[in-house]
Amino acid sequence: MINKKSLYIIISILVLFVFSANSSFAIVDKNKKNQPTQTKIYTNDVHLVFTLEDCINIAVAQNPAIRSAVYSEIAQKTKIGQEWSKYFPELSANVYGAAAGNHSSDNEVYYTSPNQKGFVASVSAQMMLFDFGKAKANADREKRTYESKQALTKENINSIIYDIKTTYYNILFAQAQVKVYEDTVKDYELQLKQAWAFYNIGKKAKIDVVIAEYNLGKAKLQLVKAKNTLSVANIELAKIMGIPEYSNFELSGTLPINKYDVTIDDAIATAMDVRPEIISAKKLVDAEKMNARAAKRKFAPDIAAFGGYNYYSEYKLSSGQVGVGLSYSALNIMKIKKEIDEANAKYQKSVADYENTKNNVYFNVKRDYFELTTAEETIKIAKLALDEAKEQYRQVTGRYKAGVGDAIELKDGENTYLNARLDFYNTLLNYNTAAASLEKQIGVPLKPSLSLIINFKK
Repeated sequence: MINKKSLYIIISILVLFVFSANSSFAIVDKNKKNQPTQTKIYTNDVHLVFTLEDCINIAVAQNPAIRSAVYSEIAQKTKIGQEWSKYFPELSANVYGAAAGNHSSDNEVYYTSPNQKGFVASVSAQMMLFDFGKAKANADREKRTYESKQALTKENINSIIYDIKTTYYNILFAQAQVKVYEDTVKDYELQLKQAWAFYNIGKKAKIDVVIAEYNLGKAKLQLVKAKNTLSVANIELAKIMGIPEYSNFELSGTLPINKYDVTIDDAIATAMDVRPEIISAKKLVDAEKMNARAAKRKFAPDIAAFGGYNYYSEYKLSSGQVGVGLSYSALNIMKIKKEIDEANAKYQKSVADYENTKNNVYFNVKRDYFELTTAEETIKIAKLALDEAKEQYRQVTGRYKAGVGDAIELKDGENTYLNARLDFYNTLLNYNTAAASLEKQIGVPLKPSLSLIINFKK
């Protein structure tokens, strides 16, 4: 029979385990958040119109790279609990049968005559009480690493938003380019009719017809290429949004021409404070610092409580023990010394990486800021060139219709106007992609001004 003292030992061990385990589960449950959202299914039988904000929201919810980063966060977060779990009890239980007797053989047939039968049952638990800060240092290291991964997830989101914006702006440019070539095709079709009319009445030579046919054919070829560029850009946008099979959508809006209220000093200061890549690098410095601290504490022993109970059915005997002990586990002074040296070297490397990251961000912010301001100035110049080319085209077209201009002069005017339109839209594209790049380097969106760079109507 199990006596009262033995029963008390078993109950004490189990209560200690259950209480500690419940505390552990409570901590884990509080950490169950920031789970990736479920993806939405987009089918091509539904036509949708997307704004830039729509594309960004879809990408954040659907892009698998972001989900991967979030799950990496979650996996890293569990390592914090794994380190703290060293303070939770470990329970062991065994039940096994036992038999002992005399063995003999007769003509290679073995006989067993048991003298002893029964089973042995045992249950034990041990729990670390204090390890001189080793578990805490390791948990702090994993926590800083987790915070670094959180910042990397934000950096990943920023990069995807940048990809969305640049691709979105490229599509708007491709749409404008298609519109330019469609207008050009219509103009060349009209020119070809005029050339035939002048030729038929003997007012123009056949060369005018040939030039007009060549111009029309070339414009149609450019239109086909522009439409292909637009289709490829749409495919690229769908891929970045995380819905690569969905193609039944179109984009709204035109290339923006808003000014941005930002100075270079504010841009640099903001980047140093909030850029996720810098925050991630700083957290890795903290993590390596904690790792070096943990390495130094490997010299310290562990203080643990233990308890156990054994029951022998054959003799109806039981035994139990409860105590506290101090222990070292495989202490190798030389190895620990080298691990400390390694941890210190990794810490110094993380500091250098952090400084390098700050330097790179500083350079990239200044570069993108100057590219943005340069692009802003080129918009004004391109707009003036467009106005002049449009006026020139109006004049040469009027001269040709009046029969006083020639085909070469008309072709030059048309090409100048065509290129001026494309150059203007290209400067708008460069300006907006420069703004998107600066936003990525800073880590936050730029604040648009209420004023426009230019007044422009299509």
